[in-house]
Amino acid sequence: MKYKIISMDFDGTLLTSDKKVSDKNKKILLNFKKENYIIVGITARNLSSVKNVCDINMFNYLILNNGAYIYDVENNKTSIISNIDKSTAIEITNYFEKDAYQIDYCSLNKYYVYKNEDIDNRTFFKKIKNIDEVEEKIARMNVFLNDNIKMKNSLENLKNNYKNLEVIEMSDTDTKNSKTWLALTAKGTNKLETLKKLCIKLDIDINEVIFFGDGANDLSIISQVGLGVAMGNALEEVKNQAKEITLSNDENGIADFLERII
Repeated sequence: MKYKIISMDFDGTLLTSDKKVSDKNKKILLNFKKENYIIVGITARNLSSVKNVCDINMFNYLILNNGAYIYDVENNKTSIISNIDKSTAIEITNYFEKDAYQIDYCSLNKYYVYKNEDIDNRTFFKKIKNIDEVEEKIARMNVFLNDNIKMKNSLENLKNNYKNLEVIEMSDTDTKNSKTWLALTAKGTNKLETLKKLCIKLDIDINEVIFFGDGANDLSIISQVGLGVAMGNALEEVKNQAKEITLSNDENGIADFLERII
């Protein structure tokens, strides 16, 4: 099979535990891009957050906010795939008002952060005291709870009662983080469905795609592409769905695999 797209998750995959792109990974992606492979970053992060951790010129396209946007890097053009309607966001906020210690409302370039006053001062974070302060369409919500039992119960409740939402329990898989949280997008919006839309736009078959991933939001995609590769640090369910397993995100797993296979 001749692959045409090389795609990857960010946190726990392309990024090291220190939230950096290694020189080795950057070099190999730039080399493959020069050889006319299409390089696609597929992440829960928004555009400003991606720019904060890497040079976006490594990529041809970015799929952002778990599939809510496609960003054409060369042409600086954003395609909006979906948003969470404001009334649903308000209902979710009210539901978690007592139990959440942080709720994020994510747009293309900002994280509007509710209930956590200790969030850092990077320019793409904006602390808010009320959801009415959110000035843009909401592409994704993150809900952070201290109680894992309540998180499991809330996950099931949201899945059962909000058929207009995609809800995933997320967790960090790298070596320096252990947070878990709920990630919400509009129904039908996930990494796989938006990658399919990009493939149609580029006239490329999904079987001509390589994807590297590690986390729960990669499950929709890793078994469906031509070559799904799990990182060494990936969740076990991700490894079980993958066709191949490479080294961890702290061991240049992407570069090592591409050097051996292509």
